[in-house]
Amino acid sequence: MIANSAAPLAATSLLAALQLADSFFPSGLYTQSHGMEAFVSAGVAGPAQVAPLLASYLRHTAGPADGLAARWAVRAAHANDIGLVAAIDARLDAGKLAAEPRAASRRCGGRVLLLGRELYPSPLLAEYAALVAAGRAPGHQALALALLGAAAGLDEDTAALIELHTFAVSLLGAALRLGAIDHADAQALLLGAQPAIAAAADAHRHSHWHDIGGFAPQIDVQQFRHRYAEMHMFAS
Repeated sequence: MIANSAAPLAATSLLAALQLADSFFPSGLYTQSHGMEAFVSAGVAGPAQVAPLLASYLRHTAGPADGLAARWAVRAAHANDIGLVAAIDARLDAGKLAAEPRAASRRCGGRVLLLGRELYPSPLLAEYAALVAAGRAPGHQALALALLGAAAGLDEDTAALIELHTFAVSLLGAALRLGAIDHADAQALLLGAQPAIAAAADAHRHSHWHDIGGFAPQIDVQQFRHRYAEMHMFAS
């Protein structure tokens, strides 16, 4: 009976995580390729090339930047420290060197926060959404999604995994729509990326929020090149 009484809480947490991690959740990530469009234009194609590229993104950019920001955003939310939330957001903003991904992340985050404050009764979430709407904070997508996770009662490990999973889905979705992989490839790559997602989430467990960032020059270059393409399908 004790185990059964705990089941509804566990089920609720799992369902909250599934909702936030689902591509059905309107985060706007489908508008971003994260530089994948430029990689495909440069000749990247097929699972054999997309798989190591996804792993590089997770290890060198998404993990130490968005994943770490998500982890610290949950810590700040649980401490009810809106000043720390804003500082984490600003640090993440500073690390996004290319203008298009930075602006796209802000747009997505703003939408997530506006929806989130309607879904979850969190004073901190509502207050931060107002700050972002007023232009007083960047409101990046990773931080916004993590604040929703905290409001839903999720822990920092789950928030980091949600962020990196949604990033992987977004990147593979872009590769799919660009014709670099097919639907079966995308599912196989996402399944195969699970160890890399888990490792990227765990690698920065003991890192400070001051360490939010990443170092992947080739990825940065392709993100810079995207805006100068004669035609493109994605916002970044």
